[in-house]
Amino acid sequence: MSEALTFDPGAAARVRLCSRRDNGWSALCVRLLDNAEEAQLDLPPAPDQTIVLVSAGTTTVESRHGARWRRADYGPGSIGLTAPGHPTHIRWRGTDRTFTTHVHLPGTLIDRTALELWGKDATRLGRPDALSVEDPVLASVTEALGEAALAGVDELYAESAATFLAVHLLTRHAAAPPPREPGRDELRTRRAVQFIRDNHHLPLSLADIAAAADLSPFHFLRIFKTATGETPYRYLTHVRVERARRHLERGDLSVTEIAQVCGFATPSRFASAFRAQIGQSPSAYRAKVRDTAQ
Repeated sequence: MSEALTFDPGAAARVRLCSRRDNGWSALCVRLLDNAEEAQLDLPPAPDQTIVLVSAGTTTVESRHGARWRRADYGPGSIGLTAPGHPTHIRWRGTDRTFTTHVHLPGTLIDRTALELWGKDATRLGRPDALSVEDPVLASVTEALGEAALAGVDELYAESAATFLAVHLLTRHAAAPPPREPGRDELRTRRAVQFIRDNHHLPLSLADIAAAADLSPFHFLRIFKTATGETPYRYLTHVRVERARRHLERGDLSVTEIAQVCGFATPSRFASAFRAQIGQSPSAYRAKVRDTAQ
């Protein structure tokens, strides 16, 4: 869970609902906030792509980028976008309270979508980041997610919406061109990525993954690293850690059991990989999630 999701806004806003805490959603997180008339917030960089929709109220928002402040007037339907890895420095002032819906998409989903549709890392396309945009489709989906979270809808709804939002954001609010016909090597890379995601729990070898792409291990290693910027083993580890993170948040399996179901040979290898990717041990991560939920 990113620091942004555990950040206490204090007097600046009241968190009315958090879908990760209240609904157990892990595919994405929806938070409903009741914001003060005037406040300032400074948030650390987060690994999530954030969408903020104003559902009620009007205010003037300023966002600092470096030494400069940018300004925009917000009203119902206004949307702000913050890219993964970007800190947030904002202040606002209005005559009444505003109600906002915040959707946090995992940055890994944005990256995977860019790879699968355009064969490029999201950094080459530009991750969506804007102080204010008008997008009725994005507003409608964001509002629907907020309503679904309030109604306690099953997470399958959130998972489907997350995929759509990732594609829509990259197509509409980044530098992504219309999806093109993929080349032969790109199709093979996609098959390998899907094979990894479907079989991450198995003791996969480079030869196993290369066979799914119908390539020799040497040739496959070269085209996969060119397309993704990392080796198949490193990508497999990222997938395993991400799945493990979701199990830890749900809290239904022990750490040892999670290591097994996510494909790690031993709990110690799981702990080492998880710490390298997330920055803390699996047990510490689970404890932090539980503390936040209380």
